[in-house]
Amino acid sequence: MGRIGRRLQNSRFLRASAHKISIWIGCTFPEEIPMVFVVGYPKSGTTWASKIVADYLQLPFPKHALLPMAFPCLIHGHELLSPKFPRAAYSMRDGRDVMVSYYFHKSKRIPEGDWPTVPPRHRRWFPDLDNKHNIQRNLPAFIEAHAKLSKDPMDHWGRHIETYFERRTERTGLLRFEDLLADGPGTLTRAVEAMTGKRADPERIRWSIEKFSFERQARRKRGQEQRGTFLRKGQAGDWKNHFTKEAAEVFDHHFGEALVLAGYEKDRSWVSRWTGPVTSTEAAPEGVAIRNTQGNGEGGSDRASA
Repeated sequence: MGRIGRRLQNSRFLRASAHKISIWIGCTFPEEIPMVFVVGYPKSGTTWASKIVADYLQLPFPKHALLPMAFPCLIHGHELLSPKFPRAAYSMRDGRDVMVSYYFHKSKRIPEGDWPTVPPRHRRWFPDLDNKHNIQRNLPAFIEAHAKLSKDPMDHWGRHIETYFERRTERTGLLRFEDLLADGPGTLTRAVEAMTGKRADPERIRWSIEKFSFERQARRKRGQEQRGTFLRKGQAGDWKNHFTKEAAEVFDHHFGEALVLAGYEKDRSWVSRWTGPVTSTEAAPEGVAIRNTQGNGEGGSDRASA
């Protein structure tokens, strides 16, 4: 591929424009060009959900396209759910796990070691960063920065969740990350039947779930962490290993109502019961030493991730 080809392939403007036009085509010509939309907040399992749905429905799943789609396919994105989507699934995940996953995702660009030189684009996300592996120390400030920087509802986890409940229709399926892990076939069945209005094929459902299991995609067992990869851990409830009392309070202040609305907690009293991470020490890649972080507490939320 030549220099011009590489520049075109890496053009965010072209990809974003093609994506928006594809959405317009799918919403404007729902019968002539039937498309399926899978949307959700970043780090909520939207790519995983999209692969599973596309496989079951036998639809192309074009990614990073430079030209608009004008044929039946699956469109994946992080847009807010729209009532104009003729057939859609919403990918949802516990916001506390989202924040932890986002932290690892954003910190990939930060050098190792104490007091690293943080790239300019990331400084606003990591104020006063001493070492990116001091997650328990850094997470409260990261969550605070995340909330303050999310001016657009599309960038705010809580608003993203609220919009789903405001705009969902009878043709909107729900693919909750935790439910896909706990009962993949049942979760996918309910979602595709909502989207298509037809009974799902149990055998095809089972095969699509197995084909895109974490174990097959990452080639390691669920829960085995590999930082710096797109499929880091594949586990629900990892926030309990990283949330300090302060992190819980900051998260609740900005996203507490949405967490309850989404069904991950019965009410906001979980914060008062939370005393600290369930792990005794911070985990870091082999050979990487980090400072001591905030002390850990004992106990945890009454509920596992839904």
